[in-house]
Amino acid sequence: MSYDLCEKYNIGRTLLRQDVSLDEKLQNVVNILADCLKVKKCSIMIINHEDLTLEVRASTNPEIVGHKRNLSDVTISTRALIDDEPFYTDEKRLEFFSPPDFSKYKSGNSLSIPIKYLGKKLGVVNLADTEGGTPFTKDHENVSVDIVEHLAPFIYAAQAKELLDKKVGMLEESNKRLTEMDDLKTNLTNFIVHDLKGPISIIIANLDLLNHERLTEEQFEYLNLAIEDTYKLQRMVLNILDLSKLEEGKIKIFREETDLYELAKSEVSSFKNSAARKDIDLEFNGSSHMCYIDENLMGRVFSNLLLNAIEHSPEGAKITIEVRHDDVSKEFYISVSDEGIGIPDELKHKIFDKFFQVEEANKQRKTTTGLGLTFCKLVVEAHGGRIWAEDSDKGGAVFVFTIPETLKEVKV
Repeated sequence: MSYDLCEKYNIGRTLLRQDVSLDEKLQNVVNILADCLKVKKCSIMIINHEDLTLEVRASTNPEIVGHKRNLSDVTISTRALIDDEPFYTDEKRLEFFSPPDFSKYKSGNSLSIPIKYLGKKLGVVNLADTEGGTPFTKDHENVSVDIVEHLAPFIYAAQAKELLDKKVGMLEESNKRLTEMDDLKTNLTNFIVHDLKGPISIIIANLDLLNHERLTEEQFEYLNLAIEDTYKLQRMVLNILDLSKLEEGKIKIFREETDLYELAKSEVSSFKNSAARKDIDLEFNGSSHMCYIDENLMGRVFSNLLLNAIEHSPEGAKITIEVRHDDVSKEFYISVSDEGIGIPDELKHKIFDKFFQVEEANKQRKTTTGLGLTFCKLVVEAHGGRIWAEDSDKGGAVFVFTIPETLKEVKV
């Protein structure tokens, strides 16, 4: 018995075809095998890793295609896989496997060849009922093993592709769901924020009116607390609204010549009362520097960074704000440093992500930058600058951002 070049060519051509499925290829190989080896019955079973079974994917008997055997069952096919070598049966040996397999064969002779590639077991080729009813020989085994060795890489590649396609499909579906959830969250947030904007403005106006009334010192203190917290809520609302616009490129950057030092100084001054309540010292260093920026948006960057520093600083700490110019890089550097517990290295690149929120184990610093820091990043980058966080010499965090000396056109 020989496996001639013509049969090798036919199998090779069948396996290389791109216009047919794996099952069609396997069926063509089964037909070639049966004809080459002069057997009446031939099937190819492939391991299904999802339910741990051996499944008939192709056979000379179409009725059994799709039938399965549990890998844990003691059958001729599973025995070939377990032994990891060709497995023969005769009438006496076949009785051990009845009733599952005995009725499938008209004779007691069969040969099962395990399919494996790169050390991975893939399935089994089953042969039964030689034309003369004679037992299977070593020649049958050699030819079968030769054909299976050609077949195995294609099954391995096909299974890998099936698995990859399935994973890609799952990822695409998961990504679709996440996108839908993100859109829903954004739309819901914007809807709520738009409804909040009006009432907040009315509250601020009414609180400002109370400032003109005769109040006791205690009443005045409570009024200032209410005003500051309401302004804080207003900043949050504006951040949410403008974040979406910045991300979608719908916000306009109105650049005008602005003294960066005076802008920072004004924002620092507006936070003196908030800092004083925690006995925090605001130290401001720098000198006058003129640059082209959107004064309103950049003022809110200062505001967000200062608010972040105050919230994460312990009582009696010092916050240092610095504005300077670098003659080498031709950039303005602005830094805000606190004396809190700092930010872990593994989070420094994440804290500017939208809706990022991490609770530190000791509860002292809650790194929650879902709105403020994301807004800062988008505004700074819209001005052609950079922003990052680093460690302070005193153990806290330093937020640094840059603004180019020359006007840059940046798409937002």
